[in-house]
Amino acid sequence: MTVNKLKKEILMDKTTTQFLEQIAGPLAPEILKMYNADKTFSPEEISEKLKKKITTIRSTLNSLHYRGIACYKKVRNQQNLFDFYWEIKFKKIIELVMESEIDNLKKIEETLNQQEGRDYFYCPKKCIEAPFEVAAAYNFKCPNCNKPLEMMDSKNLNSALKKKKNAISKNIEKLRGIVDKIDDKTTGYICD
Repeated sequence: MTVNKLKKEILMDKTTTQFLEQIAGPLAPEILKMYNADKTFSPEEISEKLKKKITTIRSTLNSLHYRGIACYKKVRNQQNLFDFYWEIKFKKIIELVMESEIDNLKKIEETLNQQEGRDYFYCPKKCIEAPFEVAAAYNFKCPNCNKPLEMMDSKNLNSALKKKKNAISKNIEKLRGIVDKIDDKTTGYICD
C-alpha cells in the first residue's frame, strides 16, 4: 500500500475524523484531505481552495500545530514579510488517535470491573446512574428530580461495553499496523 493510500485510509476512518474535529474543529478533516500528496500549502492557498475564511483556516492549523500534527516553515517573500507553509504529520495523527483509543479502552475496562457483580440503578430522566449502595442511600429516589430509580439490565450493559471494547481493540491493532508504514519527513519545519 502506498503512502498516499495510507493517508486516505487514515482520513476515511470515522474515529480519526471525530478525533480531528474534536481537537481542531469541523474544518480539520477537510484541510487534511488536501494533503494527500507530499505538498505544503499556505493558509491563503487552503482558504482559496476550500472557500473558507483565512482566520478560520489559521485557527484550525494552529489547533493542529498545538497537538504536533501541523508543522510550519517561515519563508521571507519579496516584500520582506514571512509566508507560512504548512505540512501535516500523518504519523502523529495516528499516534494521538491510538493514545485516545487506549484511554477509552482503559475507561471501559474500569467500568466493566466496577459493574461486575454489582447492581446499578438509573433515573428514568437520565439524571444519575448509581450502584446499589448509593441508590439505597437515596432511598431509591433520584436526588435531582425525586423520581424512583430503576434497576439497570447489567447483562445488556456489560455485553454492549464488551462489544465496544472489542471494536476499540481491533481499531488500535489496525492503527498500529498503519503507524509503522508511515514515515513523516518534516525537515526544516517547526513542529513543537
